[in-house]
Amino acid sequence: MNIIETVLGVPLGYVLYAAFLITGGFGMAIVIFAAISKLLLFPLIRLAHLNSIRLLKLQPALSAIKKRYNQDKERLNEEQYKLFGKERYSPLVGLVPLLAQLLLLVGMLQVMYDPLRHMRLPEGTDLRFLIFDLGVIPSLRNPSAELIIPLLSGLAALLFSLVQNSISPGALSQGKKTNLGLAVFNVGLSVYFAAVTPAGVGLYWTAGNLCAIAVAFALYQMYNPRKLAAEALAQQKAERKTPAEHKEEKERNKALRTRENDDAARFLAKKKQLVFYALSSGQYKYYKNTIEYLLEHSDIVIHYLTSDPDDAVFQQNSERLIPYFASQRKTIFLMLKLDADIMVTTVPDLQSYHMKRSVVRDDIEYIYTFHSPTSTSLIYKEKAFDTFNTVFCVGPHQVAELRRREELANLTRRKLVKTGYGLYDQLVESYAGILSVQNEKPLILIAPSWQADNILDICIDSMLEALLGQGRIVVVRPHPQYTRLFPERMEFLAKRYCRYVTDGELIFELDFSSNRSIFTSDVLITDWSGISYEFSYCTHRPCIYINTPMKIMNPNYEQYGLEVLDISLRDKVGVSIDVNDLGRLNEAVVDLLENKDSYKNQIEQTLKQYVYHPGRSGEAGGKYIIDRLTAKGNTGDV
Repeated sequence: MNIIETVLGVPLGYVLYAAFLITGGFGMAIVIFAAISKLLLFPLIRLAHLNSIRLLKLQPALSAIKKRYNQDKERLNEEQYKLFGKERYSPLVGLVPLLAQLLLLVGMLQVMYDPLRHMRLPEGTDLRFLIFDLGVIPSLRNPSAELIIPLLSGLAALLFSLVQNSISPGALSQGKKTNLGLAVFNVGLSVYFAAVTPAGVGLYWTAGNLCAIAVAFALYQMYNPRKLAAEALAQQKAERKTPAEHKEEKERNKALRTRENDDAARFLAKKKQLVFYALSSGQYKYYKNTIEYLLEHSDIVIHYLTSDPDDAVFQQNSERLIPYFASQRKTIFLMLKLDADIMVTTVPDLQSYHMKRSVVRDDIEYIYTFHSPTSTSLIYKEKAFDTFNTVFCVGPHQVAELRRREELANLTRRKLVKTGYGLYDQLVESYAGILSVQNEKPLILIAPSWQADNILDICIDSMLEALLGQGRIVVVRPHPQYTRLFPERMEFLAKRYCRYVTDGELIFELDFSSNRSIFTSDVLITDWSGISYEFSYCTHRPCIYINTPMKIMNPNYEQYGLEVLDISLRDKVGVSIDVNDLGRLNEAVVDLLENKDSYKNQIEQTLKQYVYHPGRSGEAGGKYIIDRLTAKGNTGDV
């Protein structure tokens, strides 16, 4: 006697024998056993059901993590693991009832291949059930009534799959194609097993699926996933595209691929002196001052590569500013084949993700320019700037941090150019033209970062609840990267608060080509976004900082032994509020509206201390590039 028979076959034989004595029939004993097994497994199935509801609730958060870290698989897995632990979800729980049912099936196979011996029944015991001989394996060579059993098994599996796909939390968290595929697999497996094993196994499988339908309905009534995870399902529905939208997206992608191939061919056609690279249209403003200085004070041809097909750079008219479109995937290839003297970007982590150094030339000077006056040691990865040859620095704090990084990592000393902050210069220039603007109603700007656990992810509802209905106008201006990764989230919020949008009390600002909302706002509310510097440095008005979880990309930042600007400035240019204390948000807004000039002198002094060359950043960056290209000689654009 083998171990499987000992552990499974013998005990199940006794159980079936007991059922046989109660019912007086072999077929009914199998049906009763299938029902009892589902009843005994109910606690495990219930546990898996609740676990699946947890996963369903987590779908929006999982979707956000996948989008945010799709280029960093290690971080993606780490964040998913953290989320699962926090919400007490385990992928293994769903396997427990399946494993238990598999063991029962193996035991049933042992019994069904020799039912008389396992059930201690005398020879000649009738194994028939209705018109079926349950001890016979269905055969096409010798057709008999038992061939109906596989069909009944498949039909029961189909009914169970239809019910499960309609009401189970696991199916609700998956796409229709996945559910359809699982249904086809379940039906096919049910038919196959019933066709190659004794008919009693097919009857057990059929009865088991019918009992599973009853269990599914019972759990649905007890723990309705549509009610328990209503918000997650609503967001999933909002994110789901219509067939027309799918068709439109397919046609757009086809046109973009053609355009991308044409632009890539043009980009690789000849050597270049100077290349700028941007992820999105919103990044042009960080290069604007330098580019305009170059166009005015040199004859350098600027090649501008962008991963945004709708980048505003395509609307520029200068013959010496040549734009190209390439997706991030295509950019990998173009960067490897780059033939230029200088490449400028505001995308960090060179060599880490899609942006690699050229394999064609090893003398290209890679320049990083900051898109925020922020600290380099906290919200960037520790190696974010290690492979750049040159860094355009906003202020002395960045120079100190980068030099400290060189010491700690024993890096070759880089060129750190004191350029200042171009976007600040643009803001000041534009702000001068609207100083006389007076808001009829106070204007409150909410402008969060795009990091995980930002305002839009964890507390926007509580904030809007506190701010709306107070006779003000609230503007929500997400980070450009956030809208690129999570457009459906913004659509969902716009629909949720459509009444306030229609009344003009709430505005979702998704056009980042204008900074008017920054200039005209009376109060800015943010988390860890660098926009607070732009707002305060330009308008000399304070901010309200929401203490969402701090973005720490470099866990070793304390080793630098330097002041972290992102932390210290929160108390210099504004006030902070904890996420669990948003009940006093409206009170803080009222206080700042009444005393918004009290921080003016302090903000002015902070600006002088932390920003190089106010008003002349384009000149500083442009002169450096001209000098470097002059030193290199005319090696490009020939």
